[in-house]
Amino acid sequence: MEAGLVSVIIPAYNAAAYVAEAVDSVLAQDYPHVEVIVVNDGSKDNTLDVLRGYGDRIRVVDQANAGPPRARNAGLAAVRGEFVAFLDADDIWLPTKLSAQVAHLCAHADVSTVFTRWFVWPADADGVFRIPAVSPAPVVGNAVVADRSGWMYTKLLLECHLLTTTVMMRRSLIDKLGGFDVNLFNGDDYDFWLRASREAKVDQLDCIGAYYRVVPGSVSRKARPVNYERVVIEQALKRWGLTDPKAGTAMDRRVMQDHLDRLAIQFGYDHLASGDPAVAWASYADVLRQRPWRLKLWPAATKALVKRVLS
Repeated sequence: MEAGLVSVIIPAYNAAAYVAEAVDSVLAQDYPHVEVIVVNDGSKDNTLDVLRGYGDRIRVVDQANAGPPRARNAGLAAVRGEFVAFLDADDIWLPTKLSAQVAHLCAHADVSTVFTRWFVWPADADGVFRIPAVSPAPVVGNAVVADRSGWMYTKLLLECHLLTTTVMMRRSLIDKLGGFDVNLFNGDDYDFWLRASREAKVDQLDCIGAYYRVVPGSVSRKARPVNYERVVIEQALKRWGLTDPKAGTAMDRRVMQDHLDRLAIQFGYDHLASGDPAVAWASYADVLRQRPWRLKLWPAATKALVKRVLS
């Protein structure tokens, strides 16, 4: 493990349209000690050709398509740095992101995960993504977002505050956690942050470090057959419960149940609108079996049932 080196992992699947911008944003960082590892996860377009054009400026791991968690794990197996940062292939960084995060970790030995704010980046009316004017993060002295920093486990149970593209972690913590959960095609990152929050403090810097590109049809925007967010939370509850002993905090059981219900209802709505009505019905029914008095939910559940029968 090389002290001070930041290993950047970029999983890429059919990312030829955007991956060069992602890689270029890493190579343009003002922090000099960086290695770039791009995992080509069985792309069917010319992603690999784009990556080969960088020569020895990046390292390419080429593998058969295996999904996001396995791609990230392949990247982790190749890292040499003291710090690890994650970047999705369709996002880009501001040029001082890494230096700001390294400075924060070096100044706070009790923090092992640091992330930043991000700018949601939609295409212009003509479909072109033009970089907006956003002030870069300062290199040192960043304030933290107090309510999204520290011992974060119970807060993360209610919302995944971390965006993968903005996260940097100590390699020592990653080695302790092991890899991303390959059983979670989606939500593997959320599970990883929850596990990390049990081991050390997590801080959010009060600055924008990345542009999060809103790409129509991306994995994160499709209705999935499994409610992975709820699965991740339920796994965490089974493993650790509602209490964070290091923070001295506990989640109210009723608040947690309301949150799980909302996730199920939203999942049902997504499938009712543009997915599988059978999945929508199952999601609504799961809530109504335990809490049939949620009268406002019955019309949507009935609609889902009818659509399921007629489909």
